[in-house]
Amino acid sequence: MRNFRRLLPLLRVASLLGLLFPLASLALLVPLLVTSLRSFPHSPPDFGRRGIIALNLALLGGACSVAVATYSTRFRRPERGPFPLSSWQSQVRAIVLVAVLPSCALALALLAPIIPLPLAFVFVVVAWISLLAALVLVVVSPWAVMRATALN
Repeated sequence: MRNFRRLLPLLRVASLLGLLFPLASLALLVPLLVTSLRSFPHSPPDFGRRGIIALNLALLGGACSVAVATYSTRFRRPERGPFPLSSWQSQVRAIVLVAVLPSCALALALLAPIIPLPLAFVFVVVAWISLLAALVLVVVSPWAVMRATALN
């Protein structure tokens, strides 16, 4: 809690979103998993869409958490006071770097019914973007934390 108070406002928001996005993802996944059991007669019609949205919400939460963890690791100070930062633009750049792909996939998944293309094609594109976003998050996360630790 102390570290949260010492974060700058944008990173406080990112920290909260890093917690709320995975919770929203779970809120989408639990009913999806329950309805996929054999005891249910049929799965909901938007089964794949909900799964893709849940995956991208979890990826966005991960992106926000990585940005906050990297910033906190890099600028940890023993005395009390706010973490120093060269500019708010660097905060935004760190969050946007990892959050672009899941944001695009989430927007496409939400807008898929109104896009004038075959729905199956749109979800194939969304699935590939989501997989690429997961790969970027898995690659960038350790690299960013190692780099922040080395700069500290």
